[in-house]
Amino acid sequence: MLCEICIDALHDRKGWVSSDQDESEPTILLAHHESIASLEASALEACEICHPFWSQIDEDERSRLRDFGTQWAKRQGTGAKLRANGEKLETFDGLVTICAIINLGAEDGMKAAGMDILLSISLESDFRDECPLRKKDVTGAYIVQKGTGENLGKKTSFLSNTTASEESWAKATTWIETCCSNHQACNAEAAAEAWYPTRLLDLSAPDLDFDTLRLIVTSDEALECKQRYTTLSHCWGSAQFVQLKKSTYGQFRKRIQLSDLPKTFREAVEVTRRLGIRYLWIDSLCILQDRDDLSDWLVEAALMHKVYSHSYCNIAAAGSQDSSKGLFFKRDSRLSLTADVTICAEGLGIGEDYVHCTIIDLEFWSHAIGQCPLNKRGWVLQERLLSPRVLYFGRDQLYWECRDHAAAECYPEGLPETLRNGVPAKFKRLNLAVPSSDADPEETVDPFAYLRIWNSIVRSYSDTHLTKASDKLIALSGIAKDFQTKINDTYVVGMWHSTLESSLLWHVSRQSQIDGSPSVRPELYRAPTFSWASIDGRINTTGLNKENLLIEVVDLHLDHVSEDTTGLVTGGYLDLKCQPGSFQMMVNYIGELQQLFLKVGGTIVKSKHKKDWDNGVLVHLDVGQRSFDNENTAGSLYYVPSQEQTTADDPLSYLLLVAVDETQTTFRRIGIAVTAEAEEIGLLSTVDKEVRTIRIV
Repeated sequence: MLCEICIDALHDRKGWVSSDQDESEPTILLAHHESIASLEASALEACEICHPFWSQIDEDERSRLRDFGTQWAKRQGTGAKLRANGEKLETFDGLVTICAIINLGAEDGMKAAGMDILLSISLESDFRDECPLRKKDVTGAYIVQKGTGENLGKKTSFLSNTTASEESWAKATTWIETCCSNHQACNAEAAAEAWYPTRLLDLSAPDLDFDTLRLIVTSDEALECKQRYTTLSHCWGSAQFVQLKKSTYGQFRKRIQLSDLPKTFREAVEVTRRLGIRYLWIDSLCILQDRDDLSDWLVEAALMHKVYSHSYCNIAAAGSQDSSKGLFFKRDSRLSLTADVTICAEGLGIGEDYVHCTIIDLEFWSHAIGQCPLNKRGWVLQERLLSPRVLYFGRDQLYWECRDHAAAECYPEGLPETLRNGVPAKFKRLNLAVPSSDADPEETVDPFAYLRIWNSIVRSYSDTHLTKASDKLIALSGIAKDFQTKINDTYVVGMWHSTLESSLLWHVSRQSQIDGSPSVRPELYRAPTFSWASIDGRINTTGLNKENLLIEVVDLHLDHVSEDTTGLVTGGYLDLKCQPGSFQMMVNYIGELQQLFLKVGGTIVKSKHKKDWDNGVLVHLDVGQRSFDNENTAGSLYYVPSQEQTTADDPLSYLLLVAVDETQTTFRRIGIAVTAEAEEIGLLSTVDKEVRTIRIV
């Protein structure tokens, strides 16, 4: 369903601002809500456009928005302009804008998928700049498709007003039974030799009553062959709850009262029992949590990949910010209704003035699952990727994800392919299952397919939160171990040796973390500076091009805390054969906006055709820095060309380093610079420079 404001905008063009009749990409710009109160009211009415958009904003952020002002005047006719000659889109002075875009290009598959119009929604630029949101790039994207939506998967409505209903449970059991019966990839571990975590929670011990469970040590138990267990993924949050410690170990081995556990744990026990499973694994109850002795935690962390990959099903508390909130929630059944509307399509190039269309949230899965409170936790990424099955308990419905299938209560037969995007979908399609014994020995895995997915995983992982920043490497080690078994490569603190040179060219997006705060390189050592794992920030990775490289790793050394080479390190370096060149970093400010320029041989590296206010080479610092006067005076800054340009307009990346010793042979990384301008590339050429080997720590 749609709210009246959306219907008025789409059907009557109410709030029309401007149109662009470009044949390849005609656009209509429309005003939307006048106030936050209006937007929130439409979201609460389950509007298919407004609800997903509003749901992206955390509750504490919503409070700040409300306090910022419930009314933001809509002022039309202020000279708004649409995109022209590559210029930046400028919008009117209102709150929210809708921009409906027809995509006539067949290259991106929109037409083949039945998508006729792409509709986007965002906060208006002036409001966005002034509002107190930490994450200001809140957007929505929707498919506006002619007809009833069958091509993309029309929603199946649900009737119950709670996710604890029999209606919800019936769909969950259907997903699980179908997966266990028909999905070979999801059952590979079940067919292999049985493996169990060190400890499990026994939910059905014959000598205990229904309201009691017990911690068992699996090596001491005569577990029946192929006995199964579930796992729980949950947000720890700030809520206090009982944990396994040396002081509670003895009692846990005897009995644990169900009433002593937080709501999420109790309901995970309920779900496990309903599935007919006797054992459950919960991190805080199965791993010793004593802060003064991490020995057990380090051992168990190294086994985490097996804990999840051998589980029967991972129970994911997707809608809870801490363990006190539980798995089940009341819900609005109107959210499952498909939104149909007749829109005014005049000027959009589809041959009709008014068309009956279906509105479908293009980011349905990304918002409901990818951005839910649970999946913002860094540790949960490997729990999600490695588990053969995940049953998500969201705030509005249940969701399903396995190696073969993704579904939701409103899409019970399977999520439309167009709506399923993100790392897990790509990752699980690579078939994480252990190869069967009768597999063709000549059949090989494409390592580059895995390495491309690895880059996507790094980007997604950097967009999550870790309570302990020191967990950066170990919270990803389970996935790294799984990759090692597939690609036969050496893991290098978040990267892979076979593509190490190109992997060094990562950069931090906008020098920021996921919450909008500045990126940092923690004082407590975590990784060498050449690794993205040394940074708390949003990471962008590069391609895997190994051709025409001007850098070569000739030696590598890492000091691992244990024999686990995917885990913690206390030191390390790599020796790089390259052609470094000296530069100075010039800093300019336009108000609070910082501009950085590379100065080589007394010349600012910037193409002559650029305007005075334009940047030269694009500089991505790992961590923000206001001044480089000390480094410039010491002559300690160096850039390193990474590869030759083979095609005009191909961007080239340059490592930016600072010397840390007087001989200027040992360096720390501070960022990268990027340019595709031939003139700037010429100014940065080091072909006449000496090829030498430097060390990066």
